[in-house]
Amino acid sequence: MDFRFTETQRLFAGAVGELLDKECTPATLRAMTEINDSSIQTLWVSLSNMGVVGMTGPEGYGGLGMSDLDLVLIMEEIGRVACPETIIEQTCIGVPILSNLIDGSVDEGLIKSLISGEQRLSTTLGSTYALAADSVDYLLLENNNEIHLLPSSEVEMVLQKSVDETRRLFSIKWQPTKHTSVEVHPDVVRKSILSAATATAAQALGIATHLLETTISYVKEREQFGKPVGINQAIKHHLADTGKAIEFARPMVHRAAWALSVSDPEEHVAVSMGKYLASKAVNHACRTALQCHGAIGYTMEYDLQIWLKRGWALAATRGDAIAHIDVIGRNILNDEHNAANG
Repeated sequence: MDFRFTETQRLFAGAVGELLDKECTPATLRAMTEINDSSIQTLWVSLSNMGVVGMTGPEGYGGLGMSDLDLVLIMEEIGRVACPETIIEQTCIGVPILSNLIDGSVDEGLIKSLISGEQRLSTTLGSTYALAADSVDYLLLENNNEIHLLPSSEVEMVLQKSVDETRRLFSIKWQPTKHTSVEVHPDVVRKSILSAATATAAQALGIATHLLETTISYVKEREQFGKPVGINQAIKHHLADTGKAIEFARPMVHRAAWALSVSDPEEHVAVSMGKYLASKAVNHACRTALQCHGAIGYTMEYDLQIWLKRGWALAATRGDAIAHIDVIGRNILNDEHNAANG
């Protein structure tokens, strides 16, 4: 059986990576935070034009009809550059839910505009706060197991403190009504939240990979007593352990994406395994990067802090390692109980 990604999947991810390298630089991220903005508008337009925002949208609505397996490499590229945009919220949650409504209460024109990226959406589904709520047109919210769609202008949003200044989070105060409610099958909502968790895990792997590569380059150049610090065995062991954690997590995240793509009965467990290992790996990468860089890693002037903060944030987003290992453990115990009772 061939487990490799297709050439199309790899080429699309590579093209997205090249775009992100040009348009989502540390300087761009710093400029965004200096003006208290939640988005890089030119980057959003470029990603929309490339079709990234509409990847999961039905082809009949102008989307690409892609699966989670098609998305996972692209999400890793998005994480690698610490992209702040609401790609997960719109692509993994908003578009799949609004494209599969039971009652057809949302205008097709709105769905098409979300798929094209012309209009933007954020959500609190699967998370406590809404990312970049001040830069979107609509919010997808939950109240008593009902899903509601509201224009962002009709809610009160409060900026929350976050470890990551490039990832602005908002609490939402709003009033649900029958006019804001949309009817969607619970399984669609459940699956979209699992998809978002898998995409978050992939982004965390992108962050971890960048931190490892940056740290390897640094210890090759940083000298003490006339020699690169990277020649020390302790440094090598830290880096090797980090690389092992990343490479151990990556296939599990890919497996989670595959499980969602084929609607595997155990997809929720696969997602938890992927997110658990990705959270562990990115936390490991953050610790290693900070320790190997030394004091300069603590400074705001040095770009490392951008990836450290994003790594810490993503490790906890949509379930931290503890939450997901609990899901895995309960599934194992349930299987053992069922086996014991024949």
